[in-house]
Amino acid sequence: MANQARPLLRLKGHELVPADNDRQVEIGVFDVLLPCRKYEVSYKVAVLGKVSQSLEFLLRIVKAVPGIAEESAAAFFGFEQAEIAYILNEATGPGFVERREGRLWLTSAGEALFREGTDDPAIYTVEERNRDLGFDLLAIAPQAPRSMDSVELALPELPLVDPAGTGRVANRIFDRFSRFFHELAERRDREQIQQRDLYSVDRVVPKDRFQVPVRIRAFAQASAPSVPEIDLGSWRAEHEIADRPQIESAAAMLVDDLKTNSTLINAPQAYEAMAELAPDFLKEFITRVGMNVNRYWREAVGRAGEPRADRKTIPIIGPLYSESNAKRFSEVVEYGLRGVAEQPELLLSLAPQSRLWGATTQLRDTLFYLRRRIAAIAPTSSAEIRAVCLFPGKASRFIERTFDEVHNADISGVPPALEIMIVPHIAVAALVHAPIGASSGYAVPLGWASFDENVVARTQAFVADRLWPFVRDRDLHNQFATALQPRQKADRET
Repeated sequence: MANQARPLLRLKGHELVPADNDRQVEIGVFDVLLPCRKYEVSYKVAVLGKVSQSLEFLLRIVKAVPGIAEESAAAFFGFEQAEIAYILNEATGPGFVERREGRLWLTSAGEALFREGTDDPAIYTVEERNRDLGFDLLAIAPQAPRSMDSVELALPELPLVDPAGTGRVANRIFDRFSRFFHELAERRDREQIQQRDLYSVDRVVPKDRFQVPVRIRAFAQASAPSVPEIDLGSWRAEHEIADRPQIESAAAMLVDDLKTNSTLINAPQAYEAMAELAPDFLKEFITRVGMNVNRYWREAVGRAGEPRADRKTIPIIGPLYSESNAKRFSEVVEYGLRGVAEQPELLLSLAPQSRLWGATTQLRDTLFYLRRRIAAIAPTSSAEIRAVCLFPGKASRFIERTFDEVHNADISGVPPALEIMIVPHIAVAALVHAPIGASSGYAVPLGWASFDENVVARTQAFVADRLWPFVRDRDLHNQFATALQPRQKADRET
């Protein structure tokens, strides 16, 4: 008797995420500037229209019966002598019909009136157009300019493969304009009953350059979180993205270039610091050699949920400012505001040393939303809540324009992969940006958000102890330190 195949034994815990729990998770969001340029395009359109009904009848029978006698054509339609004479003049004047010995034939011009695939004759006239049109400089596809705010103007730019090739781009407009003609056609052309086709593109003149933001969202399977895939669906519809593969490739290269190594960013130290801030929440993931990140990832993927009164700390996967996490953190803040009569003076963000962190208007919008929610729940102060960023190294312009204040430090003493957000005395979040499931790859944000008083107090103390490299002005340092000092419980209950 043949031996039956034995089932494969899988040891629980060795998989990053079991197949039945695998799902797609958002691990990044970036806004980047697409380089574009306006071009003055001179072109002609063929305006197609119907011939008169009487002439149509004549042309159709002459096409069907070449050489038909004039009397037979008149008798077929019941035309009187005066009527057939008028119609024949209408047909022979432009050279559509030839009369020979009392019989009728279509000329080549008459044959051309019957376009391929139609039985109806049509005439056309050629009209000139001159328009300023925008095209991106990667896919050479239509892109309308739009106004941008101060944060958008400072965003990073998608790189040009050939930044000096502007002249060659202008030459390519001839073909690309034809490719996208019906998308680019003027509204009056689209709304006319008459059909308009492109007749020729005569001249293309380069004009001003401009840029437009493109949102890139990065996703990954939970089973392979450090291998990102990009999604441009927030920018354009799928069929339009298919016409712009060069932009999709450039976006994929930009995200792929963000890969890093856990050793270079000292990820173990960052996880250790995060665990020390919320020891009760992470105690089951702490081993003798440090935090079991893979196990916490697996648990976070399976149980990431909303905060509750009896669930003061929740897992966070992906950027804190992604739409879903921004909503989740605002709910954490709302729980933390219960019983608090005094508004915080500031929102304090300790940035990670992660390339392109905050390169999106979504961070600016998240800060604005948090401030608005806090003001609505605890409207006890007329002063606006300041958004402050502690940034290791030199902050990019988009960071400077996102926050009200940015304080830099050459050497911070904070693990490079660690990010912290503090709403003083109300709520905190901590995330580590590092590859998961591999020693190198995309740095996936993983952490928690909490309104637990003890977690909030530890996190505030952690940042307060490391303020000096960022804030060296003594008065300002004392102001921040005071804002982060723990409050007495009686104060909170007042």
